[in-house]
Amino acid sequence: MFVQEFEATGINAGTYPYLAGQQAYRSATVGSMMCDGELAKVRERPAPWVGLHVCTVSLRVLDQSNSARNTYTAPVSIMLNCPPAATAPADRCVMVGFYAAPNRVVY
Repeated sequence: MFVQEFEATGINAGTYPYLAGQQAYRSATVGSMMCDGELAKVRERPAPWVGLHVCTVSLRVLDQSNSARNTYTAPVSIMLNCPPAATAPADRCVMVGFYAAPNRVVY
């Protein structure tokens, strides 16, 4: 699953050598985040256990290289497993999945 989702961000084995040669990097900051009850699809189909959260995050992305600088916004859906879920760490949440492909983003 993760390979497919990373490739949805525009990076794959074919583009990596070129980007490395250009000293390219990508950074992102969270612009906004909506979770659980704020999302219509999650209200329609709630999480199967307490502690599983689904969020849609709007990321402000910066792609930069020796020759170019590009900024854009990208939606990403993430799933977090948090206490009191039996499989979550006692003191924090952990990411258990994410979707970057537009057809998998939860609104």
